[in-house]
Amino acid sequence: MGSMYLGIDLGGTEIKMAVVSDQGKIIEENRISNKANSDPSEIAKRIILHAKGMKNFKKLRGTGIGAAGDIDQEKGVIRFSPNLPNWKGTNLRALLGKELPGPIMVDNDANVAALGAYWLETKGKAKNMVCITMGTGIGGGLIFDGKLYRGATGSAGEIGHVSYEPFGPECKCGNLGCIERYVGAQYLNERARELLKNTESYTISTLVKGNYEDITPKVLAEAAEAGDSVAKKVWEEAGERLGIFLSSIINLLNPDIIVLAGGVSRANNLLLKPIKDAVAKRAFKTSARACRIIISEYDRNLGVVGAALLAKK
Repeated sequence: MGSMYLGIDLGGTEIKMAVVSDQGKIIEENRISNKANSDPSEIAKRIILHAKGMKNFKKLRGTGIGAAGDIDQEKGVIRFSPNLPNWKGTNLRALLGKELPGPIMVDNDANVAALGAYWLETKGKAKNMVCITMGTGIGGGLIFDGKLYRGATGSAGEIGHVSYEPFGPECKCGNLGCIERYVGAQYLNERARELLKNTESYTISTLVKGNYEDITPKVLAEAAEAGDSVAKKVWEEAGERLGIFLSSIINLLNPDIIVLAGGVSRANNLLLKPIKDAVAKRAFKTSARACRIIISEYDRNLGVVGAALLAKK
């Protein structure tokens, strides 16, 4: 079967763990609950306990961990995580290194998702790939010449915080007009509510039982598939904006493939069609033809698989 690695996807409400083959196949998996205010030492003990209970634990050749936030990959330290405020400055390598198989590798969740997409979506064959994770926030990971690109401080790939409009709305990062503020889940929900002030939507109203605060991208996708004009407009706008943005990414980086993942991407063709239409109009023709843009088929496993393969040498 080849070498196996332990992957840990450290989330604010759940921690996914999996034994993964060197080709990205999940052999065995486990999940444990987590809380935003959790204590790192206590969670580390639970991770160790559950990892040691896995059937293939003694066969593991290394451990990889993905977490949202600013990560010092060389030291294995979470500098800061918005999902886990108590973990600021936590040295995961030191916490887990004596109990879990080494090497212990730690990285940003979007980077590990990119690595997961590299193996699961392209089977390790794409030379240059951009992975964009689309949820409440927008994250990104870059693969250049088959290797994860981290930049000078390990902070490369912050695609969501590239400015789209220089004087646009304020982003949580403190900048103005980040692309995240135009295609992130929160924006889509806000945009729908804004449109609904002047246009009635029986479909959306029915889906959320009259409470527009319950609008989500999933609701908007269902409504758009049913032909709702408000929901369709939200997706058309978001897709066009993302397509304009990706045209610049294609012109700048000339990737073989762009993989879209995360909850917002599950709108599938509602998002993908306006993206491709915008790219066809705006990107250099040669670069655009060479670049496939796809929705991930392995969305829910990218993080844990990518984390495991961090440890692959």
